[in-house]
Order: sequence, then structure tokens, then C-alpha cells
Amino acid sequence: MRQTMLAASLGLALGATAWAGIAAGQPAPAAPAEALRFSDLAARLEAQGFLIREMEREREGFEVKATDRDGREVKLRLDAATGQVLRSEDRR
Repeated sequence: MRQTMLAASLGLALGATAWAGIAAGQPAPAAPAEALRFSDLAARLEAQGFLIREMEREREGFEVKATDRDGREVKLRLDAATGQVLRSEDRR
């Protein structure tokens, strides 16, 4: 019973704090963006001339091992929500 009361009190306090921030004109926290599906990401990369060898979902995005249109093996780090290339390295 005591734990239930504590949880309810904490919930009310947090809710009141969030409401106070919104009432003061502060923006509500943004919802996390949804990640692209593997198939959508693969289609985007293939349209750019990449041949995908391996693709993994990681906490901060995707890691892709691929061959570019010039035949070089590359390792790409991609944003999970946009598919934007964050980092690219040659794999020699």
C-alpha cells in the first residue's frame, strides 16, 4: 500500500512539473523519430549505386557494409530516422 501511495505521489509531482513547463511556454519534449525499415534503407542505398553486403541496426542508427559503384568496400553509419550518411570509411 505504501509503495502504491509513493508511486501515485511521484506520478502527480512529475505530471505537475511537466504541466508547469508547458504552461510557462516551454516546448514539450519531442517524441523520438521512428527508424526506417531495413527494406526502405536498402532501396535508398541501392538507388545510389551501393551493393549491400551486411546491415545492422544499432542504438544510434544503422551500420552498413557495402560496395560502392566504383567497386570500393565501404562501411557506412546512417541516421536511423532519415537514412542520412553520418560517416563513411573505406574498408581496405
